[in-house]
Amino acid sequence: MKRVMSIWFPRLPLDRLARRGDGRLSAPFAMTRFIKNAPRLTHLTEAAQDAGASAGQTLADARAICPELLTESVDEEAQGLFLRALWRWADRLSPWAALDAPDGLFLDISGCAHLFGGEEAMGQFALDELAALSVTARIGMADTKRAAWALARFTPSDINIAPPGGTRAAIAHLPLKALGISAKTETDLRRTGLSKIGDIETRKSSELARRFGLELTKNLSRALGHEPDPVSPEAAAPVYAARMTLPDPIGRLDDLCAVLRRLADSVCTRLEKDLMGARHFDLTVTCVDTGNHVLSVGFARPCQAVDAVLQQFARPLDELRIEYGADRFRLIARHLEPVRPRQHILGGELQEQAEDFDRLISTLGNRLGFDRVRRFLPQDQHIPEEEFTSIEAVRPERGIWENPPRPRPLRLFPRPERIRTLKPGRPPQSFEWRGRAFDNVSTCGPERLAPPWWVAGDRRQRDYWQTRTDTGEQLWLMTHPGSVAAGSPPEWFVAGLFA
Repeated sequence: MKRVMSIWFPRLPLDRLARRGDGRLSAPFAMTRFIKNAPRLTHLTEAAQDAGASAGQTLADARAICPELLTESVDEEAQGLFLRALWRWADRLSPWAALDAPDGLFLDISGCAHLFGGEEAMGQFALDELAALSVTARIGMADTKRAAWALARFTPSDINIAPPGGTRAAIAHLPLKALGISAKTETDLRRTGLSKIGDIETRKSSELARRFGLELTKNLSRALGHEPDPVSPEAAAPVYAARMTLPDPIGRLDDLCAVLRRLADSVCTRLEKDLMGARHFDLTVTCVDTGNHVLSVGFARPCQAVDAVLQQFARPLDELRIEYGADRFRLIARHLEPVRPRQHILGGELQEQAEDFDRLISTLGNRLGFDRVRRFLPQDQHIPEEEFTSIEAVRPERGIWENPPRPRPLRLFPRPERIRTLKPGRPPQSFEWRGRAFDNVSTCGPERLAPPWWVAGDRRQRDYWQTRTDTGEQLWLMTHPGSVAAGSPPEWFVAGLFA
C-alpha cells in the first residue's frame, strides 16, 4: 500500500538564522513579508510572542505592542536554497522526495519504514536528525499526499500517523482549512455550519461542487484517495566538481598548479559537454597541519576554459602558505549558466575586444573585489548627473546609450565647483577657477533644465553654457536663474570639462 510522509518546517526562516548563531533570536524578533499592501509578521520568536506580537499582524501594530521588536524581511532566495538542502538531506529517508515549497517536503515512504523499525521510529529518526541540524519540524504520514500534509500542519503532536486504510477517520476531525482550500470557500462553508472535514465527506460531490466550486471536491477526493495525487520528485541539479587525494603531501607551487590543472580539466570538460559555464570556482586545499583553505575566483562571464581557471587561481595559490604540505584538493564550479557556442569569424576584432575586456574584469574583480569594479548604465533622466548609474561590472544588464540632445562634457563633476567672477556677464567674461584666471573666448547657450516635479528638495532651475577659454579649456558653466536676490550677483559654477 502506498504511504506518504509530509515534513513541515514551521520555523524555517528562523532555523536558518539559528544555524548561523544569530543572537537576535534570544530577543523579541520576527520575520516579515509584504502581504496585502503592508509588511506583516510571518515567523516569531517565543520572546516576541510573550510580548504580545502574533503572526499575521502588520508591522506597525506589532511595534505598537512591542516597541523593542526586531525584524528582518524573509529572504525568499535563501529560504529556497535552505529548503533544497533539506530536500537533499531527505534522501536518507526515501529516494522518492519532492519539494513542497515554501516550507515543506513530501516523501513516498512505501516500503521504506521497515528499514527504521516502523513508521513511528522512522518519524522519530527524522526529528532527531533535524534537531541535530537546528531545524524544527512536524511530520504527518498517511495513504495520500493531501492527508499527510493536513496531519503535519493541523494536529498538535510532532508525529501524526494515520494507519493504513484509516485516512478517512484520521482527518475527519481536522478543520476544512486542512484541505488547502481558499479562504473564501472556507468562509462560505462555515456560514452553512460546516467546519470539519467529517462534515462534508459524506455529502454528494455534485452538491458540494455546485455550491462551493470544484476546488473543494477535488482536494477532498485527493485527500481520501479517490483521485491520484502522486509524489513527483525532480532530478537533483548536477554538481560539477572534482577531487584528488595524494599519497604524500605537496607544497611547491608547480605541483599545486599541476593538481589544479587536472581538476580543472575534469570539471571544464563536463561543463563544455553540457554547454554550461560557471561564474565562480572554489578550490579547497587541505593541509596536513592547518586544515582546509578555500580559495575562490570569479568571472565576468560564464567560464568553461581550463587556462582561464588556472590564470585566475595563479595569484591565490602563490599567496597560499603551506609549511608541511597539502594532500587533498577539491574544485567545484558554482553559479552555473548556459553557454551558447559562438562561431569565430574572420576580422572579429570586436569579439576579441569583448573577450579581452571580460578577462580584464575577471582579473580586477578577483584582486579588488567584484563589488568594487563597476561600469555605467544609462538612465531615462534629463538631469545630467542622473542620466547614468553604476552597477557591478559582472552583472549581465546591458543598456543602449543614445546621443544626448545637446553636447555633454567628457568629465562631469559630481558636485559643481564654484568660480569667482572677475568680469561679470552671462556667462562671466572673466573668472577665476582653481587658482587660475580665465577669459571666455566663445560661448554657446543657455540650456535650461528644470528638476522633475515629483522630486522633493532643490527646486531651482539650471542654465548651462558651453564656453571656450583663452587657455584652450572647454568648460560647462552653470547658474541658477531667478534664485538670486535683487541686486546680488549670480553664482556661477563649473559643472564639467569638455576637453
